[in-house]
Amino acid sequence: MTSTVPLDLDHATMRLLGHRVADVVADHLASLRRQPVITGVSRRAADELLLRPAPVKGTDFDSLLNTLRDTVFANHAREPHPGFMAYVPSCPTFPAVLGDWLATGFNFFAGVWPVASGPNELEVVVLDWFREWLGMPAGTGGLLTSGGSGANLTAVIAARHAAVGDDPDRLARLVMYTSDQAHSSVTRAGWIAGIPRSHIRSIPTDIDLRLRPDALAAQLRDDRAAGLIPFLIVANAGTTNTGAVDPLDELADLCSRESLWLHVDAAYGGFAVLTDRGKAALAGLGRAHSVTLDPHKWLFMPFECGCLLVRNPRALAEAFRIYPEYLKDVESRGEEINFADYGEQLTRYSRALKVWLAVSYFGTAALGDAIGTGMDLAAHAERIVRADSDLEVLSPAQFGICCFRARGRGLMPSALDALNERILTRVNNGGRYFISSTRLRGAYSLRICVLGFRTTRDDVEGLIGEVSRYAKE
Repeated sequence: MTSTVPLDLDHATMRLLGHRVADVVADHLASLRRQPVITGVSRRAADELLLRPAPVKGTDFDSLLNTLRDTVFANHAREPHPGFMAYVPSCPTFPAVLGDWLATGFNFFAGVWPVASGPNELEVVVLDWFREWLGMPAGTGGLLTSGGSGANLTAVIAARHAAVGDDPDRLARLVMYTSDQAHSSVTRAGWIAGIPRSHIRSIPTDIDLRLRPDALAAQLRDDRAAGLIPFLIVANAGTTNTGAVDPLDELADLCSRESLWLHVDAAYGGFAVLTDRGKAALAGLGRAHSVTLDPHKWLFMPFECGCLLVRNPRALAEAFRIYPEYLKDVESRGEEINFADYGEQLTRYSRALKVWLAVSYFGTAALGDAIGTGMDLAAHAERIVRADSDLEVLSPAQFGICCFRARGRGLMPSALDALNERILTRVNNGGRYFISSTRLRGAYSLRICVLGFRTTRDDVEGLIGEVSRYAKE
């Protein structure tokens, strides 16, 4: 029966449109290797293609899909592509994509328990999986967030509140510490949380780009002597630059002695605990007061999906819990969790559904194997680079990341940088591969991050071979 409500589509129409969307997505994913890894247009060209007033009358759905296919979907970086090895990619599995579709289709309001007890229990389950994988104690809690940036911000605010509450005089004296390899979201979280910008310390790293506990301890002594209040150390468990892991056990010992909150940003590297070597490299992670994870990175979920785990989730509630008159009906008074109490979002959708569905569908063994393959391929890339006299490794393979460059023998530093910038541009313009750059100890570096489960040895060998050819020209 056709609905008499214009916005309420009938069952047959919904099925028809849904199948068409599913076909578009499936066709895209199945043909990734035949597509260029990145395409784009200028802002002016994009405006010419799409900038129109909103239509007064409706438009045929097939026409809209054609517009999207021709002018929107044609112009983007294809992160699930086997040749996408830039930044830290997101390569979601199809069951995870379907989980997102289900969560959106049912439109769960996952902020409070009474109106979404089923979906929210899934979040409890997923968080407990993560807790167990990381080796954090029973009672650890938290929430799924939009990403690592949101998780880091939530942790900084909770740590700040635990340290000084609402005392403005003490707030002005707070100091937080991280390394010179920290993700930009850590510094931004400090800014947003009201920590004076001059009180966000960037501690130097060692030759392996790991935070130096001796330098940190010295800075703590100086700050305490100056009448400041150290409250938070943010460590890394897989930096974006190189995959470096800070000395977590040593930092946990220091935080215990100094009564400081230890937050670990494991947004990229954390899920490597699903492999034996990853678990060994991340020893001490479970001792943190809080940990950031990004399932939309190495757990193969679609955007957006971050996570914050906190050893004492009451610290989140104390920082964020608020109940105006219009929410008294859903106030939590028992074991039920209102995830809105743990962060900034009241209205939030169920990110847990896609995690639960995909992990349950594949199992942790298959996910761990895919993570291990990424690490293997980065190590393979390193071996190829070391065997090539025209290339050199600037940072060895760690957690799927390898940094290297063309040697450019005899070139001055500026000319060497320019050579590698040209190589990066040529590789990325070729359509088969997409990589990124960084600077390590001032040196311009090409950087690959092998995360996608579609990437193979042939892809890695083809990429390094292409860089080598351009280095020789």
